[in-house]
Amino acid sequence: MNFLSKTTVIASAVMLLSGCDNRPDRTLSPPSGAKWVDVTFRVPEGITLQPAELLYRSAQCKSVRYNSSSEPHDIPGYNDVERPFGAPDGNNVRRLRIAVDGGGPCQWQLNSLRVSFRIADDVPLVKGKEVIDTSYIFDFGDYGLSDGYGTGLAKAFSGVRQELKTDFFPIVSNHIDNTASLKFFGGETGAERWRRRFSLSNTRYIAIEPAVHLMKVVVLNPPDHPGDLTATYPDGSSEDVPNIFPDYDKLLSMK
Repeated sequence: MNFLSKTTVIASAVMLLSGCDNRPDRTLSPPSGAKWVDVTFRVPEGITLQPAELLYRSAQCKSVRYNSSSEPHDIPGYNDVERPFGAPDGNNVRRLRIAVDGGGPCQWQLNSLRVSFRIADDVPLVKGKEVIDTSYIFDFGDYGLSDGYGTGLAKAFSGVRQELKTDFFPIVSNHIDNTASLKFFGGETGAERWRRRFSLSNTRYIAIEPAVHLMKVVVLNPPDHPGDLTATYPDGSSEDVPNIFPDYDKLLSMK
């Protein structure tokens, strides 16, 4: 094989992995014997389950990043994918099967999985408010999804099956600019026991069954002058809160 032929073969291989615009080939093709994870989500009434967000990484197909000195360095390539859950069964359980070994020319490996839900648009409480998703994140490796999803730091979990049952309460946050936002509150995720991000080891089944208390609304109001927010609980009681979170144990006593 002459030099030109060798060059053509090498260039073809690079194109196979990178594509015509220098991005990696994002084809997923799980091999036989691939590892999979099965996810179930029991959807409560008044809730919309979003498509799952998957992040795959590849050690074979790298991406280039630049440091503060504009010097390039390689990092594992990334491949972000959305997957809708299947249709609900008779118990409002929806399922999704995800390949941990994504395969393909880049040998993609599942890095992180984000499962999100929100209060449905047809719930009267939504009217006139910005609705914010509630998320769980499951990490299968390093270089995962951003931490900016309100899930807290990753909590280690080792086991074949993970079952998650969290009580959620709607929070209406009134802002000083006369806007309002709406989200679920399931405990202050800065505390380890309420975190919703997990670093998984050998997990093959994830079952999520949120307990949603749509009628137990807590309202946060800003102060008239610099100071703490005021939380008004479902029973009508109010208290100043030293941070942006109401008393979760108090809410649990009212469910």
